[in-house]
Formats: sequence, structure tokens, C-alpha cells
Amino acid sequence: MPVSSKGVLELTLDYDCDYIFSFEKEGYISKKIAIDTRIPDKLKESFDKVTAFDVELFKQSENEVKEYKNPVARIQFSSQISDFVFDTDYSLRVQQEIAQANKDLVEERKKQESLDLAKKEEEKRQQLLAEAQKRVEAEAQKKAAEEKARQVEAEQLKKEAEERRLAEAKAKEEALKREEELRLKAREEARIKAEQEALRIAEQKRIEEEKLKQEQERIRQEEEAKRKAAEEARIKEEQRIREEAERIRVAEEAKKKADEEARLKELEQQKKEAEERRLAEAKAKEEALKREEELRLKAQEEARIKAEQEALQIAEQKRIEEEKLKQEQERIRQEEEAKRKAAEEARIKEEQRIREEAERIRVAEEAKKKADEEARLKELEQQKKEAEERAIADAKLKEEQRRIELEKAQKEAERKKFEEEERLKAEQQQKLLFEEQKKRDKELRLKLVAEKMSAKIGTEDAERVVTLLTPEDVTKKYTRERTDEVIRLPRIVITRTVYNRNDKITFYTRVDHEYGAIFYFKDGYIISEEQYKAETK
Repeated sequence: MPVSSKGVLELTLDYDCDYIFSFEKEGYISKKIAIDTRIPDKLKESFDKVTAFDVELFKQSENEVKEYKNPVARIQFSSQISDFVFDTDYSLRVQQEIAQANKDLVEERKKQESLDLAKKEEEKRQQLLAEAQKRVEAEAQKKAAEEKARQVEAEQLKKEAEERRLAEAKAKEEALKREEELRLKAREEARIKAEQEALRIAEQKRIEEEKLKQEQERIRQEEEAKRKAAEEARIKEEQRIREEAERIRVAEEAKKKADEEARLKELEQQKKEAEERRLAEAKAKEEALKREEELRLKAQEEARIKAEQEALQIAEQKRIEEEKLKQEQERIRQEEEAKRKAAEEARIKEEQRIREEAERIRVAEEAKKKADEEARLKELEQQKKEAEERAIADAKLKEEQRRIELEKAQKEAERKKFEEEERLKAEQQQKLLFEEQKKRDKELRLKLVAEKMSAKIGTEDAERVVTLLTPEDVTKKYTRERTDEVIRLPRIVITRTVYNRNDKITFYTRVDHEYGAIFYFKDGYIISEEQYKAETK
């Protein structure tokens, strides 16, 4: 619910209810006010009272709680004065709770600051240790890196020498491989050439044999033709003889009757002649066949002799080719042997060079190893010296850390002692404040009584109320519009400013504590310094 521009809020409340009003503003501490509207039933119809009260919100700060959970004040009906008043006991209790909460907040903040300070000191100590450790590690890493670099360089030199040796061995192996490939290639070419020559000779022999077969086939065909011609001649001759015989038979048949004897004689003569002719023809035929056989055998012999001569020529030619092949192979073998000897000599020279190079590297490595050993011993001596220096520095650092921790413990003990003293002081001051609050509450009650008395109470009631007052009447004591007074107690100084405006008393109080804290109050309620100065200037 918003308030007016002047900060005024008017409400009409029902009786017999409990209200809690929360006053809030951004950046300020929220406050709650509890109002109990229960009054006696006999007063509800006749009671018509406007109760006013002020609520001041203070700006939030780190040393105060941001919001009060419980109501900071409670207004209820007082049967003693027949009016609504603040419950001072409740206000005092709430003020104590707020003070305790603020105190706890301050202590928590101080504790957190102490923890933060301790944490920062520990972080600083750890940082110093880490920096020292980093320096040690950096130095060790530097030395390790230098040693590693030396080892890497030695390994690189060794690797380069090994690579050169492997490259040279590989080049030598490749040269031998190329020579072997050339040798195998030449051998393969010679083998292929010999095979081709053998194939050529075999083909030539096959062709000659084919020619011989063809010649033999021609002779066989000629002989077969001659045999067929002779057979045909024989068949013709036999046919002729049969025809002649038939002619003779016919002639003989014709002459049979004329001259049987002459015919028989003639026939005998003819038979004899025919036999002679037959024998002559058979002999001629046999002689012809014999001549043909002789010619055939002669041709076969000539062909055989020619074939043998050609085979001998081919064999001789093959022998000559094989001799040439052997000579070529011997030449290749001699060349390969010469190359092998040259390669062996090159290998021996290369191995000698590699041994000399290895010896040179070994001597260099031994010299380097000796130098490295001397450098290592020197480095170990330096590291030992640096380790002793680091040990001394670490001992000094540890001693410094122990001193810092001791100082820290002493400061912590002093801080705790100071906090305990401050706590005791605060408790004592709180007791004094309680006493002062009680006294102030009594005076407030007197003030309320005086207001009520001046407004509504008659003489008889006034005399009864006066008996409740302290020996010194408040209104009589503070008769001036403004009264300033200072009360000095053992640990606090109370500066009170009292305003009496139309018999309405208003108390402003400033409480200065010995340890430096200052509190401001208006009618027992804590207010800000700005409000205090603005209303008491």
C-alpha cells in the first residue's frame, strides 16, 4: 500500500483484531509494526481515539541486518491509562534481539574478515612456497633440458652417423642388386636367345623332316602310280590274251572240222608262244618292278643320306651355337666375376672407411663423454651447492613461515582477547543500557500519564496519578522547551536532549561507548545520526 508524498498513511482498523504492518523501501531496512485492537467491550461504543505513531526506515549497511523478521514494536490497549500505547517491554526485547543480531552480524563479518585475512596470508604463504618451488623446479627443468639437449645432440650425431652408414650400405646393396639384376638379365637374355635358337633349329629340323616325308610320299605316290600302271597293263594284257584266246578259240572252232590235228598243233604252238610271251611279259614286268624297287630304294637311300647329312649339318650348327653360347656365358661369368671382385674390393674399402669413421666417432664420443662427465661432475657440484643454498633458503623460509604463523597465532589470540574484552564491555554496556532503558521507559510512562492528565483527567485522578510519579515530576523537571543534559557512566556517556512543547515531552538520546560505537534514540527507539542531528539542531 503506497503512502502519500509526505509519508503519511491513515488507516481505520476494526476492534478485536491483530494487525501486522510491514514498512518497506528499496535500500532501507524493512520494519514491521504489530497492532492489537482488542479493548474492553464497554469502551467500544464510547471510545473514539486517533492513535498516531512514527515509523522511520534506516538505510541498509553492512553492519546491520537487512530485514527485521519480527515486528519492532507492538501497540496495544493499556487499561491503566485507557489508551493505546507502545508495549515498552516488547520494544526493549526486540531492541535487544536486533542489537544481538547486529552484534552477531558484526562478529560474523569480523570472523569472515579474519578468515579472509588468514586465507589471504595462507595464500600468500602458499604463493611464496609455490614461487620458491617453481624456482627450484624451473632450475631443475632448465638443467634437465640442457642435459636432454646434450643427450639429444649426441643421439642426433649418432643417428646421423648411423643414417650415413645405413645409406652407404643401402647404396652398396642397391649397386650389388643392380649388378645382380644385370647379370640375371644377361643370363636370361642368353637363355632366351639359346631357346630361340634351339626352337629355330628344331623348326628347321621339323621342316626338313616334313620335306623328307613329302619326298617319301611323292616317291610312294610315284611307285603307287607305277604299280597301278603295271597292274593296268597286266589287266590289259590278260584281257588281250583272253581276247586272243577267244579269237583263237573261235578260229579253232571254225577250223575244227577242217583240220583237227592242224588246229591242235597250231593251238599247241600258240599256247607255247603265248606262254613264252607271258613269261617274257612277266619277266619284263618283274624286271620293271625290280628296276622301280631299285630306283625307290636308291631314292630312299639318297633321301636318307641327304637327311643324315642335313641332320649332321644341323647338329654341327647346333654344336657351334652351343659353343658360342658357352663362350658367351663364360664371357658373362668372367665379367660378373670381375664385377664381383670389384664390388668385394669396394665393400672391403667401404668397411674399412666405416671402421675408420666408427673409430673416429668412438674417439669423439669418448672425448665428448669425458667432457660430459667432467661437466656432469661440475654440474653435480653446482647442483649440490645450489641444493645446499636452497636448503638454507628453505630453512630460512620455513623459519620465516613459523615466525609469521607465530605472529598470526599471537595476533589471533590478541584478537580473540580483544573480542572477549569487547564482548564483556558490550555486555556491561548492554546492562547499563537496559538500566537506562528501564529508567527511560518509566519516564515515558510518566510522560504519557502527564499528557493524559493534562488532556482528560480531573483533580482527583491527577492526585492519584501523581502518587505513581517519581519524587521529581517529569513535566516539572523539563519545563523549558529544550533541556540538554549529560550523564557520564563508567563505560558510556549519555547525552540527552528533552523537548517540552505544549507539555508534550520528547526525549532524544545519544549514547557514546568507550570502544567508539555511537547510538541514537528517540523516545527509546533507535534512529539514524542524520535524523538525530536534523531534529536536535
